[in-house]
Amino acid sequence: MHLLLVEDDRIVRVTVRDALADAGYDVAECADGAAAASLLESRPFDLVLCDVRLPGMDGVSLFRRARALQPAPAVVLMTAYASTEDAVAVMREGARDYVLKPFEMDELLLRLGRVRDELLLRRRVEEGAPVAEGDLESLAGDSPAMRLVRERVEAAAAGEVAVLLVGETGTGKDLAARLVHARSRRARRPFVAVNCAAVPEALFEAEMFGHEKGAFTGADRRRQGRFEAADGGTLFLDEVGELAPSCQAKLLRAVETSSFEPVGSSRTVHVDVRVIAATNRDLAGPAAQGGFRRDLYYRLNVVDVRLPPLREHRQDVLPLAGRFLRDIAARQERPMPELEPAAAAALEAWDWPGNVRELVHALERAVALSRGAPLAVHHLPDEIAASAVPAAPSAALQPLERAVGDFERRYIERALEHTGGHRGRAAALLGISRKSLWERLRDAPPAACAEGTTRPPKS
Repeated sequence: MHLLLVEDDRIVRVTVRDALADAGYDVAECADGAAAASLLESRPFDLVLCDVRLPGMDGVSLFRRARALQPAPAVVLMTAYASTEDAVAVMREGARDYVLKPFEMDELLLRLGRVRDELLLRRRVEEGAPVAEGDLESLAGDSPAMRLVRERVEAAAAGEVAVLLVGETGTGKDLAARLVHARSRRARRPFVAVNCAAVPEALFEAEMFGHEKGAFTGADRRRQGRFEAADGGTLFLDEVGELAPSCQAKLLRAVETSSFEPVGSSRTVHVDVRVIAATNRDLAGPAAQGGFRRDLYYRLNVVDVRLPPLREHRQDVLPLAGRFLRDIAARQERPMPELEPAAAAALEAWDWPGNVRELVHALERAVALSRGAPLAVHHLPDEIAASAVPAAPSAALQPLERAVGDFERRYIERALEHTGGHRGRAAALLGISRKSLWERLRDAPPAACAEGTTRPPKS
């Protein structure tokens, strides 16, 4: 697995690079975004791990450059707390994950391992290898809702008509599309995925139908489009609801006629392509109101499969959690960790806006923080842990300044734990000077001096 690490802090970069190399990744490294962008354009990478704050070009801009490449690498971001909004924004654009600095190395490796496993699964599908249902974790569950999903997927796989997958982010639309392909007669033929939200309107025809050499400025060679690449196989149009109206009209013609003309050419190319589309929006409403073409909607929605959000089949949460914990333990060659009752209650009570993907990430974090101990509530993300605790009355709220101080104290404690109590490295991870860290420790309440650290004397 070829991985590009982009981090301007030399100590962090070297530490992470060595850990990744030990985990079996083929690692290249860059200290700034511009150099990373140049390297990405010169050679292919499977995975990019980059900081959000970088000199030359920030991590968000680098992600958008990487997303436009063919094939595009998966991107995982590293970010300090103050930059989480940037990371969440690019997650919506297609970044695979983000980790919060300072992080535990085990947690980082678990998250990257998860992305690596998905990439390997996709590669097996695209190469025509058989795919077991057990590989497609987002479709697991014994609830009536998930049994219905699997029945619809199996029925869709047996036919040749277009399929529309509808569901929130993280419910498994991508994996459902790959399962339909893998169970169909086209399984040995190409599976070509396109993120429609990532294709600029001006480049839609060139991306989907290809172009001839000299068709426009920068077209220095002939390029095959996605429809032609999928000939004989399956074309997966993810986030199809994000297409501009002009793109919808061009797509409709290609789907209806199974033919197109590459940009800059008068020749007509005929293809045999099965189309699977996916969206996290209700296209029936926009279709009826003119926001999405009605004729295209009916062309794509011959068989529809709705993937329910996790909050609608809560009875699957704990069985899924057990399955994911077994997988995590197997990857680490450790016994399966125990889930304490309070932690299980928190998992069941949470609404899971990120669905199955969020559940996996929460468990990976908990395993990394527990270090082999049973998984307790405090190992879960704060918002999930709080879901098992009755909300405090407003009268019990503390002043904002004190709440901010408490958060800062806990964050400093995490940094010190991560560095084994070494204040210099903790200050570097937090992005502050040693003097500033000293002053914050000096002024913090006694709880900031956790066991294993030394409280500086009052000055």
